[in-house]
Amino acid sequence: MQSRKIYVFFSIVVLIVAFYFFIKNWVSIKEILSPFFVSALIAYLLNPFVKFFTSKGFSVSFSIFVVFLIVTLGILFFSFFIVPLLVSEFIALLKMIPFYAEEIQTFLMQLKFNYLSYLPPQFERVLDKNLGSLNTAFASQIDSAFKSAMTLLKDLVDIIVIPIVTFYLLKDKDVFKKEIERLVPQKYSFKFFNILRKIDKILSKYIRAQIYISIFVAIFTMIGLSLIKVKYAFLIGLLAGILNIIPYVGPILSVIPAVLIGLLDSLTKGFWALIICLVVQQIENAFITPKVMSDSVGLHPVTVIFSLIAGEELFGIWGLLLSVPIVAMIKAIIIEIFIEK
Repeated sequence: MQSRKIYVFFSIVVLIVAFYFFIKNWVSIKEILSPFFVSALIAYLLNPFVKFFTSKGFSVSFSIFVVFLIVTLGILFFSFFIVPLLVSEFIALLKMIPFYAEEIQTFLMQLKFNYLSYLPPQFERVLDKNLGSLNTAFASQIDSAFKSAMTLLKDLVDIIVIPIVTFYLLKDKDVFKKEIERLVPQKYSFKFFNILRKIDKILSKYIRAQIYISIFVAIFTMIGLSLIKVKYAFLIGLLAGILNIIPYVGPILSVIPAVLIGLLDSLTKGFWALIICLVVQQIENAFITPKVMSDSVGLHPVTVIFSLIAGEELFGIWGLLLSVPIVAMIKAIIIEIFIEK
C-alpha cells in the first residue's frame, strides 16, 4: 500500500511537470507537431479511399499510391486552372484597394453631410475622428491579412514531411491500433473500441457534410455574383465557402465583401449582391444545413441549432466550430456506456 501511494504521488508530480513543460514550450511544440497534426488529418480524410481500393483486392501500399496519385492530379488541376484565376483576381483586387478605400471614404463623407447632419454632435465628432484614418487602416488590414495567410501557409505546408508521415500513418494504422489495444485493459477493450468506431463515424460524416455545404455556398455564390457581373465573383465565392464553415458568423462575414464590391460599381448591383447572398444562405440554412447535419451526426435539427447557440454562448468561436460534433460524440458515449448492454 505504501509503495502504491509513492507511485501515485510520483505519477502526479510527473504529470504536473510535463503539463508545465508543455504549456511553457507550447510555441516550439506547436511548430514541431503541426506537420504531424496535418498529416494525421490528411490520413484520416484519405483512409476511406484507401479502404475502398484495398477492398477491391489491391495491396495497402498500392492503394495508398493510387489515392496519392488521384490527390496529386487534383492538386495539379487546381493549380493550373483554378489558382491562376484566383491569383489574377487577388492581384487585381490588391491594385484597386487604394481606389476602393477612397471610394468608401467619399461615400461615408457624403453619408455624413447628406443624411447624418441631424444626428447629435457627439456622433459627428466620432465620425470625423475615424474617417481620417479609414484609408490607412483599410489598406493595413488587407496587407496584414495577406502576410498572415502567407505565413500560415508556409508554416503548415511541409511538402517533404507531410506526405511521408501521411503514407506511414495510412500504411501502419493496424500497427498503431494493436499498440493501443495493448494499453487498454481487456475488460474495457470492447466498449472502448466501439466508442472509437462511433466517434470515427460521426466525425467522418460531419467533415463530409461541412465540405458539401461549403461547396454549395461557394459555387452558387460565384454563379449568382457572376450573373450580375460583380467583380472578383470567383474570389468572393471561394471566400464565402470557406467562411461558411463557421456557423452564423461566417455567412454574415461572407456577405460584406460581396455587397461592398457591388456598391462600388452601383447601388443596384450592391443591392442585388446582397439579395443573392441572402438567398443562397437562406436555402442553405433552411434546407441543407439542418438536414445534412442531422443526417451526418444523428442529431435532430432542433438539437443542432441549440448546440450551435449554446456553444457560441459558452465558448465563442470554438464553440461554434466544435459544438455539434462534440454533442454528437457525447450522445454516442452515453448510449454506449449507460444504455446499450
